[in-house]
Amino acid sequence: MKRNTEQASFSMLSNALTRKGVNVTIAGGSSYTNGKRIVIGVGPWDQMVCSLLHESAHLNHTNFSAIGNVMQQTSTALKNAINVLEDIRIDLRNIREFPGAIQSYQSSRRILVDIITKREFTNCLDDILYYVLLVGNLENGITAIKPALAGFDWVTLELDKLCLKYAQLAQTAKDTLEVRELAENLLLELAAMQQANQQEAEGEAEGEAEGDAEGEAEGDAEGDAEGDAEGDADAEAEGDAEGKSNGNTSGKTLSNSKGFNEIDLEQSFEDLDVGKLLEAHRYQQDMSNYSRVPEPIKVVPYTVQELLRGNPSNVFPAANLQVNGAVANAVKVMFRQRNMKLSGVTQFGELDEDRLVDAFLGNPGAKNIRRDIAANLSVGVLLDASGSMGYPWDDTHRSYVATKAAMAMTQALEKQSGVLTSLSLFGDFYLELKGFALKKTPSVLPYVELGGTSTGSAMMEMGSKLILQSSQKKVMFVITDGQPDVPQEVVGSLDWLAQHGVVVLPVIIGQVEVRFTGFKDLKVACIDHVNELPKQLMQLLKQHI
Repeated sequence: MKRNTEQASFSMLSNALTRKGVNVTIAGGSSYTNGKRIVIGVGPWDQMVCSLLHESAHLNHTNFSAIGNVMQQTSTALKNAINVLEDIRIDLRNIREFPGAIQSYQSSRRILVDIITKREFTNCLDDILYYVLLVGNLENGITAIKPALAGFDWVTLELDKLCLKYAQLAQTAKDTLEVRELAENLLLELAAMQQANQQEAEGEAEGEAEGDAEGEAEGDAEGDAEGDAEGDADAEAEGDAEGKSNGNTSGKTLSNSKGFNEIDLEQSFEDLDVGKLLEAHRYQQDMSNYSRVPEPIKVVPYTVQELLRGNPSNVFPAANLQVNGAVANAVKVMFRQRNMKLSGVTQFGELDEDRLVDAFLGNPGAKNIRRDIAANLSVGVLLDASGSMGYPWDDTHRSYVATKAAMAMTQALEKQSGVLTSLSLFGDFYLELKGFALKKTPSVLPYVELGGTSTGSAMMEMGSKLILQSSQKKVMFVITDGQPDVPQEVVGSLDWLAQHGVVVLPVIIGQVEVRFTGFKDLKVACIDHVNELPKQLMQLLKQHI
């Protein structure tokens, strides 16, 4: 399936983050990061790219532990000032770390332009902080933000210089704590500027009043005339000064803001975290296509090595060599049949030089020349480790059959040229045992019972990894013993995955009513014993791969 530009951008950035050890998940609900994992709420791809850029910047460059308590205890005004300056700082760091991301930033900022141009000015601190955010984006080279500047005609030259100053200081701030100090200083300077402007305006008003009083006290026509002239001049000067302070020489603003002197710097009504602004914008769009996608599954917070060290006896059972061999042969034959191309002496694939020479010399037995082309396939194997599966101690437990089936499939497929594989356990939690970057499945893997059966959420977790692969075909095997906790979540995941080219192939352990599993519209393989796997697997693979 051909990917659009936004999806390609999302994949490239996600893969770069994955190589740094960051887990990127697409799921229903909101976007967020916890420092090790980025969850992106499902929606239009341009929106998802925008959220991924923002969350990845926070994950890479924001010191959440140092700033967490401060953000909880501080005023909304200071919190918003910190958020705006921190967003400027981390965006620049992200652009420098991923130079290609600037194009994605340009595209994603069109969403921010839409947000800002549609908002009403509230005559509070938020109006100024939005302007600081815009100036900071321009300083970072994100020129797509320019259209949003049109509504800020009330910003005076003096205020513009102050906003630019702090945007540039945010760019060079070394960390989040320094950004906090900048935010405090910005608020202080804004208050001092406003106070100075107000005192100047009051002084001009007093001067006008004194001039009028003196003119009247003189009691002669000349004095009156002079006083009137002075008063008129002062009034005109006051009007001009007020107009300039409002960013417009006529004293009237083109926007619906009252101007800088009228802004209440102690009031802040919005949450000026770019991530939350993007989330609010996403929920204003038509989300009907994404409403059934389940929220993210929880991820086991331990590595495979840590689990093996902690409980070395809870592992996958030894492989069934007979079954592994049968599955491997079935897969090998299938790919060989797929790659067989008979066309006289026309070559497809790697050339066998000896046979080519024979064909050239007229040996009739050499006319059928075959090339094994790369499969260009990514396969994720998702294994149910819920309580009903039991532990794989012997063949009386379903997990015993399931683990042997999963290992046989993974090991057989990964031997084929051009095939990438991944293997994970799921229940109420998700545990990745082997990622697509690892070429060979480890011989010893931990088995952990993971509670309930969050099949739909687990499918989205595996699907998030599958769609990032550049392979032409993407297949997910789901090995389970039956009914998930929420069958509708399975249906929602299936719909989204199908839209993005992921083929889901369920393998059911035991006799189960398929209509209760959420897989009722799919071709399902049902096995009671692992020896049945090669035949069932062959049928599924032939139909879909």
